[in-house]
Amino acid sequence: MKFTSIPAAYSSFNSPLIYEFMNEEGEQDTLFEIVDLATNEVIGRKQLYATAGGSIDIAPYLRRRARVLLPQSVEGCGVVDCATQIKVKVTAAGVSSSSRNFIAAKVSPDAHYALLTHQMAQRTMAHDEFDIVAYFAMPDAVVEVVVEASGKGTESLSIEPSSGGHRCIAISAREFDGATTSLKATIKVDGQVADTIEYEIKPNLQGARRIAWLNSDSSPELYTFPMRKSILVEAVRKHIETLWGREAASLERHNELKLLSAYEPQQQIEALQEIVHSERLWLVRGAEVESIELKTERILVAPNDGMSIVEIDICSAEEGVRL
Repeated sequence: MKFTSIPAAYSSFNSPLIYEFMNEEGEQDTLFEIVDLATNEVIGRKQLYATAGGSIDIAPYLRRRARVLLPQSVEGCGVVDCATQIKVKVTAAGVSSSSRNFIAAKVSPDAHYALLTHQMAQRTMAHDEFDIVAYFAMPDAVVEVVVEASGKGTESLSIEPSSGGHRCIAISAREFDGATTSLKATIKVDGQVADTIEYEIKPNLQGARRIAWLNSDSSPELYTFPMRKSILVEAVRKHIETLWGREAASLERHNELKLLSAYEPQQQIEALQEIVHSERLWLVRGAEVESIELKTERILVAPNDGMSIVEIDICSAEEGVRL
C-alpha cells in the first residue's frame, strides 16, 4: 500500500483533506488510522473493504479533535492555544504518510503571512480585559508582536511565537501599569511592520458586555457591546413590563439580554455581523470566559448617516452563567 497524494501543509481542516492511496497487491481490506502527533493518540479510524485504491477524507476527524475555542482564562499578553491547528499523520498497512500541519483558517496556498482578524484596527477595551489577534504565517516567516503601552509613561514587551501556522496572540493592559490609557500591537514579519492594532483603554459603561465569537476564518474576535436593553433586576420587572410589554419581562426571566453596539462604520459592522454564523459564542468578564448562545438568527442593523448599530440577543448556554 502507498499514498499517492496527500493534502498540502497548512490546508484547512474546515475543507476536505483528501488522502489518495493504492494497494499494489490488489484488492484488500485496509484500516486507516489518523494520529495526533502532539500526543501520539489515534484520533480516528477508517476501514475500507476489498479495495485496490481510492481516497479518504480526514477533515471530519480533525474538526472533532481541533475544536476552536477560547482559553478559559487569559492573564496577560502572549501566545494562546485556541486549537486552531493540529499536526497529524495517517497510517495504513504499516505505511505512514508524511506528517502535516493543518489549520482552521482557509488561506491562499502561496501566502507567506495573513492577518486573520476582521475588525477595525482601532479598538476599545477595559484595563482588565483582553483581545485576541490571529494571523497565519509560514514556518520560515519570523514573526514578532511588539506591544507598547502609554499612560503616565511608556512600556513595551515583545512576543515571539515559536513557529508558523494559525496563531493567536492575547493582548491585554494587565501586563502594564494601571494608568495605561492606550496600547499598540505591532506585528512584524521578517523585521518589517505588517499590521498595527491600537487600543483605547477605558472603563466600560455599567451595562456593557464583552462578547467573543469565531469569524469566517475560524479565528476569535472580541467586542464590547456598550449598551443593553435588558436589566436583570427583579425589582424592576413590573416597570419593564409596563414599558416594553410582557414579552420583554419574560425574556428577563429566561436570563436573556438584548445587546446594542456603538455606532460603527461599515467595516466594523460587517465584522460584527459574522457573530450570527459563529459556531460558538462566549461572554468575557475581565480575563474569564463563559459559553453563551445567540438567540437571533439574523443581525438587526440600524443605519444612520454612514454609521450603523447592531443588535443581538444572547442567553445562557448552561445553568449558572449570569448575564
